[in-house]
Amino acid sequence: MKDSPLTLKQHPERAFLLLEQFRALIIDSQEKTIETSGETDWLPYEQALQTLLEIRRLAFAMAKGELSYEIKEKGALAGALKSLQANLRHLTWQTQQVSQGDFTQRVEFMGEFSAAFNEMVAQLDAMAQELQIQQDELIRRNDSLILEVAERERAEAAEREQRKLAETLQSAAMALNATLNYEEVLDIMLERIGDVVSYDSAVIMEVEGMRAYVRRTKNYHRYGAEIERRVREACFDIPNTPNLFMMFTTLKPYIIPDVEQYPAWDRRKTGNPIRSWLGAPIYAHGQVLAFFSLDKLEPNYYQDEHAHKLEMFANHAALAMLNARLFQEIQRLAVTDTLTGLYNRRYFFERACQEFVRSCRYRRPLTIIMLDLDHFKLVNDTYGHPVGDLVLQSTSRVILQTVRKSDLVARFGGEEIVLLLPETNLQQGEALAERLRHKIATTNIPINEHSITVTASFGICGGNPADCQMEPQRAIETLIELADQALYQAKQTGRNRVCSTQPNFFKTTAA
Repeated sequence: MKDSPLTLKQHPERAFLLLEQFRALIIDSQEKTIETSGETDWLPYEQALQTLLEIRRLAFAMAKGELSYEIKEKGALAGALKSLQANLRHLTWQTQQVSQGDFTQRVEFMGEFSAAFNEMVAQLDAMAQELQIQQDELIRRNDSLILEVAERERAEAAEREQRKLAETLQSAAMALNATLNYEEVLDIMLERIGDVVSYDSAVIMEVEGMRAYVRRTKNYHRYGAEIERRVREACFDIPNTPNLFMMFTTLKPYIIPDVEQYPAWDRRKTGNPIRSWLGAPIYAHGQVLAFFSLDKLEPNYYQDEHAHKLEMFANHAALAMLNARLFQEIQRLAVTDTLTGLYNRRYFFERACQEFVRSCRYRRPLTIIMLDLDHFKLVNDTYGHPVGDLVLQSTSRVILQTVRKSDLVARFGGEEIVLLLPETNLQQGEALAERLRHKIATTNIPINEHSITVTASFGICGGNPADCQMEPQRAIETLIELADQALYQAKQTGRNRVCSTQPNFFKTTAA
């Protein structure tokens, strides 16, 4: 059947049925099926109906929002619907992106709808930005408020801490300024420092030249008698002790968080088991008078705030030390021998009694040396009394240059000089006497165009007090008497030598 119109004319019923199915597919809403004849002549029309049915189903699916429905039919109408379906799918994805906050999405393929969609997205973007700005401002204000409250709390806490520190320092300053006795000032310093900075053990080291000598210790008995003894007897060469040298040169506190991590820390020197260390110089007018040395058993304990507090306390301590030293100097001028600059006899007895009491209290050794220049009368008779005075002055200088600052040297009478040596046992006293004997004998004293030398004899008595019930004045008189007897023995056995004796109320060995 090659002529379709003829076929239609010859089979009007079949043609009418096809037209009815076309109409139903276009007009009716109910689901439809295609009735086919299976005849070859009607195949193109039946295929067209099948294509229209698929297009109808796609249109209905899209109308319901089902964008996943797919058809295989081709043609202009099917292609247009497929393109629309693809656009709607993409628009759906873009809408999802917008819902997730991506306001950069824009539609360019759906005419007026694109303009409306893009306008909506732009407005949403503007609203989101405005909301973000408002949210950021609220967050900023909230953070600012939190920060302000925190700062106020910190300021109030700092004010309370500063007030407490000021009260503590004021109390300590009042205690320090309540006395001009130098030794009492050192005791108060060590006692009151614990009110400002916590420690497990502490030391005050006094500076003499470029060396630091331990003058006061506290709590080292916790680590054993041997460690306590070694700490009390410790002496540090400042240039060779980095932490002391740093404080000496910078006049600032110094922290060692963990001595185990500090290569220059020599634990063998004292053996104490401390871990965290804090020190501060005590200075006035740029001159370092002493050092504070504080220890903690736990590592990393001391921080900058501790150093700041210790520095403030050290400033008060320096003033008290300086005042006590000035007062001490005034007293020294009142109690010194005008010719030699040594202490006079009255002051010697006063100080010696105090040292005996301290020696008993702390169970520390004490030694007295008596020396007398050999053939001094011959010097006066040969060269005159001015030369004799010069010899006494030269000998006094040699002695003062040799002994420690803590040692007491006095002119006892005529050419006799007495030395009181705290923290010194009999053997150490003998060693010092030998050094003095040698230095005096080898010192040339210039007289006009030539020089002379003199020798001295020494008598020593001392040790560790065993009978502390003895009255101090009587104890010192006994020690001097015994030292004088030893001196007499040195004179009788040839002069220019050292003899010693041990009192029965002293122990032979040092504590």
